[in-house]
Amino acid sequence: MDSDSAIVSILIPAVGGQGGGVLSEWIVDAALGHGLRVHGTSIPGVAQRTGSTTFYLDLYDAPGASDGDDPAFSLYPVPGALDVLVAPEFLEVGRMIELGFVSPLRTTVVASTHRLYSIHEKIATGRAIYPQADLHRAAEAAAQRLVAFDALALAREH
Repeated sequence: MDSDSAIVSILIPAVGGQGGGVLSEWIVDAALGHGLRVHGTSIPGVAQRTGSTTFYLDLYDAPGASDGDDPAFSLYPVPGALDVLVAPEFLEVGRMIELGFVSPLRTTVVASTHRLYSIHEKIATGRAIYPQADLHRAAEAAAQRLVAFDALALAREH
């Protein structure tokens, strides 16, 4: 979080049907339950498993904020000014890096390392799957902090 701001920005990019909307609703409900001011927006994808979906949230946590001290929430994430990226699938991290949202000065990336192959990876002749090691190196270089684990395997285990 920016030291001059009490607003924490969170971006959840997902593939349609992965639960990004449910996750964003849980975060909003948890924030409201803790007395935080929060705003969330979404851009749904075209279809289950084929369309990108993006969920963006701003959380306001200013100690001693009065009722008249309302924050200015954004409808969209600002490239380079993102505090947290939560990616349910690892290629989404690469997409957000490419779009400029992840910053080595600011962004914590929390991502599952499992893969759901993109349409371009599935339809190409030959080996068109983006190398996992390249994604991991890019994420480490682009983010201030990377928390990467196989959330799908963890979910199946529990």
